[in-house]
Amino acid sequence: MADGFRTRLDLGRFWPLVLAGLWALLRAVALAQIAQPDASVGAALRNLASRSGVAFVGRVVEIDRGTGVVTVKFLVEQQLLGAVGATYTLQEWAGLWSAGQHRYSVGERVAIFLHAPGKAGFSSPVDGMDGILPVVQESADSEPLLDVRRVAARVQRQTGEPIADESNGAMKLTDVTPVVAGWNKAPRLEPVRHPLPIKVLPIVTTPILLSPTETLQPPLRLPIGIAR
Repeated sequence: MADGFRTRLDLGRFWPLVLAGLWALLRAVALAQIAQPDASVGAALRNLASRSGVAFVGRVVEIDRGTGVVTVKFLVEQQLLGAVGATYTLQEWAGLWSAGQHRYSVGERVAIFLHAPGKAGFSSPVDGMDGILPVVQESADSEPLLDVRRVAARVQRQTGEPIADESNGAMKLTDVTPVVAGWNKAPRLEPVRHPLPIKVLPIVTTPILLSPTETLQPPLRLPIGIAR
């Protein structure tokens, strides 16, 4: 009897160590679930790609705001990840458009990273609006650029390093494409940063015929410094 009591007493002395170990384990798990800053814009793009079911470059051609669902139709210009056709129809929960928020505009051109649709067919951009990157051009003949200021804000900056702005907030779309497509492959490419176009004039395009009664209107006139 005495031996059993001493055994229980000895085991009791280890409980603080057991509890400390459990606390350390739970804390490590909690920290692992917190999104950590990315090391570079290239890493942020790979991060988005790794969690995307589909990604592409396209232009918004139609928005239908229903009671419980908002349908956004894209004219696909370039596939980045997953399987997409000439058009892609995104179904979002209408609650994401609360308080009159306009998440997309007809005519805008974007690179979009989307979650794989759920059983009900609903999807949404990875990390919210961070998964929607504007495509900009200085003119119809210039090379398309990706406005990466949103994802650049996710990058861990060094002390004194300026935030991304118009002077370094763009990357060539041709440089970004292999980074996204090969997000899980080596070498880990880091596209060069470029300035965003300055004093960009709106690009007027010919309406695209969608159906006998629907057309894509020319892009909206935008403030100087932004083009889609």
